[in-house]
Amino acid sequence: MAYFYHDNLRMHYLDQGQGSPVLLLHGLGSCAQDWLLQIEALSEHHRVIALDLRGHGESETVSRPYEMKHLASDAMALMKNLELPAYQVVGFSLGGMVTFELALQAKTTLQAMVIINSGPQVAGMSRSLRWQLGIRLLVIKVLGMRRLGHLIGKKLFPLEGQQALRSRFEARMTAMDATSYKLALQAIAAFSVQQHIHLMQQPTLVISADQDYTPVSMKADYVQNMPNAVLEVIADSRHATPMDQPDKLNLILSQFLHTHGQEKKSPPPDKFSHQTSLQQ
Repeated sequence: MAYFYHDNLRMHYLDQGQGSPVLLLHGLGSCAQDWLLQIEALSEHHRVIALDLRGHGESETVSRPYEMKHLASDAMALMKNLELPAYQVVGFSLGGMVTFELALQAKTTLQAMVIINSGPQVAGMSRSLRWQLGIRLLVIKVLGMRRLGHLIGKKLFPLEGQQALRSRFEARMTAMDATSYKLALQAIAAFSVQQHIHLMQQPTLVISADQDYTPVSMKADYVQNMPNAVLEVIADSRHATPMDQPDKLNLILSQFLHTHGQEKKSPPPDKFSHQTSLQQ
């Protein structure tokens, strides 16, 4: 198992494959292991690094508040530790927010980025979204992490054939440190880089599930304010797209990452479409 130290924390990561480097950043309550289907597909042509964000997975638990910029600093420290001066980043949900921060902090090293079911701000958004964050804190306090995992898992994976995904998600949440989860929620609630997205010059692919928590139209709105971004919609998917539609996602990722990677060793499966796709 691979570890590194930053900000007085021991953090874990996975590292597989060869080629142009790609950093994968997971969502809230998840971990690097939940990218295994993407790692398998992408490591054929890329060196794929998947970080356990602080407080998640095998990384050390946290007990003091932090901001999204600190998670971005962790990611930058990992890539510096691995001596990788240029890389692409794929961020899902919470990881997407970290990726937006990287676009500001790592301008000279971030080649391109993929944002999956995420956005450039939570602070100042709808009362409904802030209410959902508050409900999660209440459930943890009254019922615990296992019950929260069960409730969220039913929303993420409601179909009859998704029982294994629900069970895995619930087990992941049950094992997570409650304080670390609450501190991550607080960092999410305070996050906003909306006022800076017009400065993000990196090639950007924004991926939205058609049944995500937030509508496709919200992603389309912020994509229009980014100078080099396109939107792709994945049908029949909810928030956890890397797990409920891995094949569709992996194809889209492979095409985009090949196009913008530093090392191009083989042709992509198809020419990547630069057309904004709205299927809702």
